[in-house]
Amino acid sequence: MTKPHALVLPLAVAVLLIAVGCAGSPPATPTAPPAAPATSQAEPTKAPTAAQTQPTAAPSKPTEAPAAKQPAAPSKDTIVIAQGADAFSMDPTQHTVLPTAAILFHIYEPLIFRQPDGSFAPGLAESWAQEEPTRWRFHLRKGVNFTNGEPMNAEAVAFSINRAIDPETKSPYRSRLSTIKEAKVVDEYTVDIVTTEPDPVLEHRLIQNSFASLIVPPKYVKEHDGKIPDDAPIGTGPYKFKEWVKDDHVTLVDNEDYWGNDLFWSGKPKPKTLIWKPIPETSARIAALKNNEADIIVNVPPELADSINSNEGTQVVEVPSDFLYFVVMNTETVKAFQDQRVRQAMNYAVDVDAILKNIMLGHGKRIAVTMTTNGFAYPDDLKPYPYDPEKAKQLLTEAGYPDGFGPIVFMSRNGRYLKDAEIVQAVAGYLDEVGVKTEIKFVEGGVWGNLGDAHQRGDINFPGWSGLDPDLVWYPILHCDQFQSYFCDKKLDALLDTGRSTIDKQKRAEIYKEAGHLIYELAPHIPLFQPPLLYGINKDLVWKPSGDDLINLRGAYFQK
Repeated sequence: MTKPHALVLPLAVAVLLIAVGCAGSPPATPTAPPAAPATSQAEPTKAPTAAQTQPTAAPSKPTEAPAAKQPAAPSKDTIVIAQGADAFSMDPTQHTVLPTAAILFHIYEPLIFRQPDGSFAPGLAESWAQEEPTRWRFHLRKGVNFTNGEPMNAEAVAFSINRAIDPETKSPYRSRLSTIKEAKVVDEYTVDIVTTEPDPVLEHRLIQNSFASLIVPPKYVKEHDGKIPDDAPIGTGPYKFKEWVKDDHVTLVDNEDYWGNDLFWSGKPKPKTLIWKPIPETSARIAALKNNEADIIVNVPPELADSINSNEGTQVVEVPSDFLYFVVMNTETVKAFQDQRVRQAMNYAVDVDAILKNIMLGHGKRIAVTMTTNGFAYPDDLKPYPYDPEKAKQLLTEAGYPDGFGPIVFMSRNGRYLKDAEIVQAVAGYLDEVGVKTEIKFVEGGVWGNLGDAHQRGDINFPGWSGLDPDLVWYPILHCDQFQSYFCDKKLDALLDTGRSTIDKQKRAEIYKEAGHLIYELAPHIPLFQPPLLYGINKDLVWKPSGDDLINLRGAYFQK
């Protein structure tokens, strides 16, 4: 029983950066920078209308360059957050993106909170235990209500979990919960979650990062034909929905009856309003921070950190992340990618070390496979593919593509991740050098979500992912027929299926080590690196970000 819990860069980029990085392993003298292909910007269309615990001390004050004295700002009770993308939906089952998850996490809540250090803490469940290999029992908080007055109880939890796993709900993140067979009411404040097989990572499936497992009010959802209105979502969280002006802002206001007010704020001044603004352009986000129009901004470029640190009233906070940068090859749309030699050639073609040096200024850690280096069973005996364009050309020739192939569509968002556009352009430039022609297509976040639902994110794409366990990473993006997978290998499937149902930690590690080595050989992705998270924040805001890239403002407050 489990105990209860209380580069050598494309020309367009190189001209801006000037410096040229060293090649892979072993280091080699860089060659002339390859030119990036032309990019196209998709017409932005509209998306469909459809925990941390008590905070620690404020981030330490960085060293500042002298700055002009500015008038003191008045005491604040509103936090403005500038993300790179707008919300996609107000229904936690209908999206797969972290900017949306951050907003919804302040309206809704999970059974379990994931804390900044990766440990678990009670959320809407006060305690839980694995009673049998396939049955977990959760004891819920009493006296918690949704903001429409409905009680948060076992009925609400069972309804929410069963709704999320129901194929009729068409949740794009359902794969995260695919081991759950059903949730059953035991009594008013006790619920059992039954799995199809023993699940060693069930707790991970029930945290805020699992999106679809957030708890919703059953009566309210049923009154709206099983849906959650985008203009009136209801939850148990610290804030209540006020309005969503598409492509401009989402405003949340204080839930004065929130069960966790004393737990998280403990006498500190809880901000009355949260305003989430989508600002894709990096320069615009930085300007908003410096002009006191935003209190938190995401994805600060390393080379611009000094300008924020030297500005009176602002600072940059950097935290290690459990996030992954990689490129997906679509074996369904590009015949060449069905050949393992071509996929390996794509890996040899890209000078990831140079991208890290020249675009990320050394901020980030290379990965050999698409898995966090601090994650469970990461195959640390593997070395990332070295930069070897001649080897890439040789493999392409052996596979029947001596002149390369293309053009193929390289799809990404612009401004969602730190340096995403520059990284995509750099990768495209390297591929062009070995004869793989690409057409870069940047799309708005809502379009990206729609294309994901339709399984149509180009011939190659730059998606981003996070997770500290192979089942949370490899299963949804590499298992045959999964929502985010553009690859299929039956031998790999067998390992992933066995790993997700094996409880013994050592045996699981051995299974996933073998899977990691197989993934390395199959090369379905181009693994790049594990980036840090760089936030620009108002110095008066006491807030500690976590490495999961999900902004959690429980406990955040202004100190003056």
